[in-house]
Formats: sequence, structure tokens, C-alpha cells
Amino acid sequence: MDFIDKILSRKIISEYDHANYIDSIDGENSFHMDCSGFVYWCLFQMGYRRALVELRHFLRVNDFIKINRFFCQDFYFVYKNRSDFKYWRFLSVPVSGCICVVVFPDGAGHCMFVDKILNNNGAKLEMRVVDSTRYPHRNDTRGEHDTGIGRGEIQILQTGNEVWYDAGNAALPLRNAEVYFVMPIK
Repeated sequence: MDFIDKILSRKIISEYDHANYIDSIDGENSFHMDCSGFVYWCLFQMGYRRALVELRHFLRVNDFIKINRFFCQDFYFVYKNRSDFKYWRFLSVPVSGCICVVVFPDGAGHCMFVDKILNNNGAKLEMRVVDSTRYPHRNDTRGEHDTGIGRGEIQILQTGNEVWYDAGNAALPLRNAEVYFVMPIK
């Protein structure tokens, strides 16, 4: 999380954008990234190249990747084949620095870095996360209508065999989801 803390300690310009690029405006970096693009870029910058190459290769061989990065929904397939991975660890309990991947029944999803576990009592997991989103979370560093990179709080609720994702934004409903926690290995 040190690398991500360094990024967030500077004043950054960002917006949620599927284009996934960085440009410079008046000498300031401007990030145009979606959630998986941000996670991919951070992992690359932090030196997790073997993990990224392994993931990219696995998805290419199995025809599940169309560009040189992963999407949230790719992790459903990856999770089902997790024993094939040497540079990724799949966690049953999140830890600071891991990646939380949320996949919804319609195939859409969201991924983010876990910054801090705020509460975990089995039925409710509350975390502070770092991500790029178009919908800021509860207690977010982004303004109400700002998009892009920032910190906020989410909840994962467990009721019986069902998992529910609460993004902490009133504009988004509580949604049934599959949730995975992954940690790249150098």
C-alpha cells in the first residue's frame, strides 16, 4: 500500500474512464482509468510483472482476454482455476493490500485495493478501499459527483449462502455478488 499511499498523498487529477491512460495537464499527471485499469497499472508499477504475465497468459490461452489487462469478470474464471496459478494467492479473509474483486450475476464487476479492514464479524465485512470509480463510496475522499481515484468505505454482507455488495453510494442498490480476495506474489 506504500505505492498507493504515495499516489494519493499528491494532488492528483483523475476521472473514471475506460480509456485507461495517463496524460499531463500543466505538468500534473491526469489519470483516466476504470477500476481494473487502475489496479492493473498499480500492480505493474509495484513490480508484480510475473503475476500479471501469468494472468494474461492464462486468460489468452483460455480465450478470456481481449486486451493486455484483466477485467473483474475474468476473476470468476480464474478463481475456478486457481490451482493453476503460481504468482497469485486467493484469500478467504481479506488483508490490507489485497485486491477485492466483485462480480455481479450480469457479468459486470468492480475491483479495488483493500486499504484497511474496519470491521469483520462474519455477517458484515466493512473495509476502506482504494479504487477508481464513477460512484464514490461512503466516507469517500472524492466529492459527491467526482469520479476517478480515491478512498472510501464499502460493506460486504453475508446472509446464509448469499453475498451482498454495498458500495456505500445511495445511487447504487445493494446487489448480490461473488466476492474474491486475491494477492499477487512477486
